[in-house]
Amino acid sequence: MSGPLPSMLLFFLLLPGLSWAADRPNILLIVTDNQSEQLLGAYGNTDVLTPNIDTLARDGMKFDRFYATSGVCSPTRASLMTGLMPSQHGVHNGLPSVFDIPDWSAVAEFRSLPQTLAEAGYATGLIGKYHLGAPSKAQIGFQHWVTFPTGHTTSFHEVEIIDNGSRYRLQDEHLTDFWSRQAVDYIARQSAERPFFLYLAYNGPYNLPPLVNREPRNRHAAYYAENVPTFPQEPVHPFLRNAAIEESSVEDVQREQKENREWGVDDAESTGAEGARPELSYGWQTIDALNNKTAMINLASEMTMIDDGVGRVLAALQERELADNTIVVFTSDQSSAYGQHGLWGNSSWARPHPVYKEHMQVPLILRYPGRVRAGTATKRVVSQVDVFPTLLALTGLNKTIDNSVGRDFTPLLTQQSPPWSDKAYFEYITVRAVIDGDWKYVKRLFGEPSELYHLAQDPNETLNLINDPEHRDVMSRLDKDLDAFFDRHASPKFDTWRGGTGKAILMYSNRNERFADADPDWREPFIEQLPAFSDRQ
Repeated sequence: MSGPLPSMLLFFLLLPGLSWAADRPNILLIVTDNQSEQLLGAYGNTDVLTPNIDTLARDGMKFDRFYATSGVCSPTRASLMTGLMPSQHGVHNGLPSVFDIPDWSAVAEFRSLPQTLAEAGYATGLIGKYHLGAPSKAQIGFQHWVTFPTGHTTSFHEVEIIDNGSRYRLQDEHLTDFWSRQAVDYIARQSAERPFFLYLAYNGPYNLPPLVNREPRNRHAAYYAENVPTFPQEPVHPFLRNAAIEESSVEDVQREQKENREWGVDDAESTGAEGARPELSYGWQTIDALNNKTAMINLASEMTMIDDGVGRVLAALQERELADNTIVVFTSDQSSAYGQHGLWGNSSWARPHPVYKEHMQVPLILRYPGRVRAGTATKRVVSQVDVFPTLLALTGLNKTIDNSVGRDFTPLLTQQSPPWSDKAYFEYITVRAVIDGDWKYVKRLFGEPSELYHLAQDPNETLNLINDPEHRDVMSRLDKDLDAFFDRHASPKFDTWRGGTGKAILMYSNRNERFADADPDWREPFIEQLPAFSDRQ
């Protein structure tokens, strides 16, 4: 075409996002729930069947040292969406689902990944678990919105669904299959002229009580009943026993049941409905999961259910001829022990809160044909806060994430040797940790024990060197580094180590006495509606 552009064509080219939209890659971000990378064949597991995820790893890059920012769901998902640490975004624990402010979002005031992509012309969709605010309506830039009312999973069957404003109860379909089917349908409806971002957030395999102790109801349970996976079987860790003793009374069980009802958890067995069997407290249920054949079968079979779904979704990309122009990321919100060290569950399920590898380290697989060479792996240390800036770089968006400590790791994807600090930071209310190369340092509040491990010599973290005089200098250096990091980056309002609090909740069941005792001016967790980031642009 020569001469001036037709006025209508010029109008569309000048619209924000539309001039380049067709040239940008799609993004499929798959996030599982409470999943250790040790459950995947790609990371060495020979008992749990994950052929589709393993193939994804062979077609892309596998990260062998990828770390969550926190030990539970909401903080880690907030970090993925914002590129911020929990003490920056203020989400410190798993959020409830019912709030005093209707439609409240925990992270709306920050630049988020879906909001940024939507403003740049992307179609954006959430399918699966949200757990970052009131779930009834789409938030933080998502346009397509299929989720469920709570963050705590008690069943994969007969679950209430929120589907773009309508509500219905799932019938005759496993919830993981439903999420996968919804994702396949979403991909089928996308236009080749507009890139999409799909956040496929499975709420499985979810190895937490009471669900994990119940008989599994899925198509892979029979296979694992005949081929029970060889999960670690160790004596109960003292931290896990402490939590069970702390929550051992009838009143504690009733409090948990009442809290579930108030939070919208739909589970007859654990809420005292007529005919339901009484439950132990969550602490004792967690001990019951240890060395428990039912729990092992449950976890393994639900992991393979997710793998089935990943295979279906990847096939949908291939059928639409979108695979070559789609960045596929597979990861989890946080890790979760399933027997290692005599522990079960994430960091919230023991006292003091545990921060072993099984709580910090999660899978990260990234496939991007033409940009990432198949079958590669890296042992460089990468954090959840690095995902957002990296995806922005891969899409060519020149956006600044205010106050983010995240780093663009695209040079690692091409196996360059950029200047790179092998550090990652972690926090969960009363515990903080730093990974620094071969060293790991864990520090706790209120006189609880700290830990120091030499990961090269002790990868399973069995020998705590915190009191070894030979390593006093290392401990001192890491201690100063950890304090300096949070002094520099934490928001005073949400720095729990210096009088700060959390959004909506801090300790579960409002067990915040130690914070109040330490600071008479300490503020209880609160909810406030701040101006959305998109409204400030």
